[in-house]
Amino acid sequence: MIKVQNLTLSFQDNLILDHLNFAIKPHEVVAIIGASGAGKSTLLRCLNLLEKPQQGNIQIDNFGLDVSRIKQRDIVQFRQKSAMVFQQFNLFHQKNALENVMEGLIIVKKLPKDKARKIAHEKLVQVGLEGRMYHYPKQLSGGQQQRVAIARALAMDPKVLLLDEPTSALDPELVGEVLSTIKLAAQSGITMILVSHEMSFVHEVASRVLFLDKGQIIEDGSPKQVFTNPTQSRTKSFLARYYSAMQMDYEI
Repeated sequence: MIKVQNLTLSFQDNLILDHLNFAIKPHEVVAIIGASGAGKSTLLRCLNLLEKPQQGNIQIDNFGLDVSRIKQRDIVQFRQKSAMVFQQFNLFHQKNALENVMEGLIIVKKLPKDKARKIAHEKLVQVGLEGRMYHYPKQLSGGQQQRVAIARALAMDPKVLLLDEPTSALDPELVGEVLSTIKLAAQSGITMILVSHEMSFVHEVASRVLFLDKGQIIEDGSPKQVFTNPTQSRTKSFLARYYSAMQMDYEI
């Protein structure tokens, strides 16, 4: 489904991603964790070509790219394989929830408005916003806006859903509703790559966890393996901060 080979990205003399190699199977829910500055969000943006690595190959489904030789038409075609949910909601403020979800279907997928409206309606119902379809972003809470963003991503029927810290911009009382929406999406079988600092949620929803440190993957396993039996001292020290908050009796 997804294959990454030798992915490398530097900013000036700062090596952000260091020859990364990994593969993700269909229907896996993969969480990328690690300290701030480890390269998690940058990696996610590279998988959607919002950042352009200097070296490596990325394949999603049956479409692969050598990132050192990307053409504009390749970017357009490649991005149709994935959809991304950002930390900020990135909604069009002059459009209501239904119109926000319809936009990509009309502009990118070239669907007629009636078909786009039907799909948008279905996805907003799916994320629990059937009563807010005609509300504008300023009339919605942060959690509701993020659920519109998730509905917009799901409406594009992507091969993989990319979520970059989707709760980091929310007040604590709004986090739960967004995490519940993501959990339902994961249970539907969509392939998902999630960057999150919500360790208890990662443990609950992910089928696999990658620990990124200094641009390299130093742990790769099931949540149980990574959280209860990490192999690297760096992973152990990072996770130790979360055990009491997760209310789980882990031992290292």
